[in-house]
Amino acid sequence: MWSLDGSFERQRENESVMLVNTLLAVALIYIVMAALFESILLPTAVITSLLFSIVGVFWALLITGQSISVMAMIGILILMGIVVNNGIVLVDRINQLLASGASLQEAIIEGSVSRLRPILMTVSTTVLGLLPLAFGTTQIGGDGPPYAPMAIAIIGGLVFSTLTSLFLVPYAYARLIGMRARWQRLCQHAQIKVSQLLPD
Repeated sequence: MWSLDGSFERQRENESVMLVNTLLAVALIYIVMAALFESILLPTAVITSLLFSIVGVFWALLITGQSISVMAMIGILILMGIVVNNGIVLVDRINQLLASGASLQEAIIEGSVSRLRPILMTVSTTVLGLLPLAFGTTQIGGDGPPYAPMAIAIIGGLVFSTLTSLFLVPYAYARLIGMRARWQRLCQHAQIKVSQLLPD
C-alpha cells in the first residue's frame, strides 16, 4: 500500500545518499588535484570556484522556483567535474608560466588571459546544450522525475562560478603562494636557529 509518509522518507534517504556522494566527490577531487599539482595547498584555489558554483546552483533553483531534489543534486555532481576542470586548466597554466621564469603577477595575468577563451567556450557550449532540458518538460521514463532541476543546477552553477572564478581562483592562488613562501622562510629560519643551538 502506497503511503505519503513512505514517499517522503524515501526522498529524504535519497537526498542523504546524494549528499554523502557529493562530499565524497569533493574529497576525491581534492586528492586528485593534490597529486596533480604536487601540493596540498594549491588545490584550495580551485575549491573556491567549486564553492561559488554551489551558490550559483541555489540562486538558479530559487529564481526558477525549483526545489533541491535528487535530480538537482545529480546536477551538482556533474557540475563539479566541469568547474574543477576549468580551475585545473587555469592553475596549471599559471604553474607552467612560473616554471618558465615569469613572476607571480605576470604568470597570473597571462595565464588568466590565455585561458579565458577556452573556459568561456566550454561554458557557453554546455549552457546552450542544456537550455532545452532546463525549460522543457522531459521526464525520466516518461513519468519519472523531470530533467529540468538537473539542467538548471548545472547552468546556474556554471555561469556563477565562471564569473567569479576568473577573479577568485587567481587571487586565491596568489594568496596561497604567498602563504607557502612565508611558511618556507619560517621553516628555514627555524632550522638555522636549531643548528646554531646544537653543538657541533
